Amino acid sequence: MSSGSQCADRLECSTHLVDAGRRQPLDVAVEVPQETLSAVASRTAWDDLYARLEAYLGEHRTTLIFVPSRRLAERIAHDLEQRLGEGVVAAHHGSLSRTSRMKAEERLKLGEIRAVVATASLELGIDVGAVELVCQIGSPRGFAVGLQRIGRAGHWRGAIPKGRLFPL
Repeated sequence: MSSGSQCADRLECSTHLVDAGRRQPLDVAVEVPQETLSAVASRTAWDDLYARLEAYLGEHRTTLIFVPSRRLAERIAHDLEQRLGEGVVAAHHGSLSRTSRMKAEERLKLGEIRAVVATASLELGIDVGAVELVCQIGSPRGFAVGLQRIGRAGHWRGAIPKGRLFPL
């Protein structure tokens, strides 16, 4: 039976796994706060997180910051704008109107803002242009989800996807 023909009886079909031999290099690091982590992140741990995010936003033109909840998306976007100035960061989550979400996506794509703080609402199929860095605040829920999010960065020839994980 040729490999291209369909099996008449599914029981006779065999499945083959093909290794294409391609591995995507990644630039991934875990950013642990200087203070020991506990059940609830302290104000010092949050200040450390914001200082690191502020430094990364200064080094990169476009950054996606993924968070586990809508409330956290709003809080981090607000706090970063307090530190960096108005119009630098936007929130993106499912409770926002479609128009607001699309405006945030377009502003990031055009370089009008430096970062979007998003929930899973920004994971699939949304074109936000060339993203230089992806940050994950807290758990991404699973290894594959984390890799998928980090893979949103570095979509140009020769680029390496870059991600930073911030456990809380």
